[in-house]
Amino acid sequence: MTLKGFGFIIISALFHVLWNSVLKTCRDKTSAVFLMMCVTVTGMGIYIFQFHDTASLFISSTMYTAFAAGFFFFLYQYFVALSLEKGDLTLVYPLTVTGPVYIIFWSYLLLNESISLAGATGIALIIYGAISIQRGTLIIRPRFKRPPQKNNAPVLTALAASFFYSFGAVADKLGVMTGDIFVYTFHLSFYMLIFHVVRVIWQHQTPRVIAEMKYNPKSILLGGIIMLLSFISFRMGLQEAQASYASALRQVSTLFGICIGFLFFKEQVGLNRILSSILIVAGAILIKIG
Repeated sequence: MTLKGFGFIIISALFHVLWNSVLKTCRDKTSAVFLMMCVTVTGMGIYIFQFHDTASLFISSTMYTAFAAGFFFFLYQYFVALSLEKGDLTLVYPLTVTGPVYIIFWSYLLLNESISLAGATGIALIIYGAISIQRGTLIIRPRFKRPPQKNNAPVLTALAASFFYSFGAVADKLGVMTGDIFVYTFHLSFYMLIFHVVRVIWQHQTPRVIAEMKYNPKSILLGGIIMLLSFISFRMGLQEAQASYASALRQVSTLFGICIGFLFFKEQVGLNRILSSILIVAGAILIKIG
């Protein structure tokens, strides 16, 4: 991984946690995500049509990969939301961050990527550190909270989210190699928005969307701009990095979340979070070395 790619992915992780912080201020979060996506696509569209010629906008390979990645990332978002509705965060979160494990195999089979021992260790440390921070305990043998008997829905939906994300990551890597990174990201954002539009119409959520737009317009605008910056910076980093490394490295956003919580919201940082943060930093260093 180049230093440029490493830097852009770290920056995208910071934007990602900032976006989550803005989203927390919204009342109806699913409607807010849809509205923020509208802002992102609008911003990308203005830039693309202002500074790119029309011919570069309709390259078939770019459009196909963006459609595939957008579809799988939409499924990821949807199944994460379902899993959070059906189960506790301590049960769901550790399963939703296992995407890099699947990505290692898909990248090897479909992208001819291979990872070093240092890189694999780094991926494992970052995932474990992120899980430990969320669970609130640093343990040598992870024990996931069991769902109630005959209720496997939280586990299945969380695993499905991670599984779909892994396919999206492979399509994403193929997409950033097809041409202009801004054109690809515009198509990706546009297709994700289309899938969200279908969801809103299908679930009859238009009144909720309108209500959220009136209730929190500043947060929606800010969140959409941050989402745009996160999308672009991650794809710029992905051009310079392997898909398996990039997806794992972005979990550094968990570390940024702790820093923001401590500095701006006066949240307590215990020994577990400090040790887990050290693991994440060590994992990031190993990925850079690997």
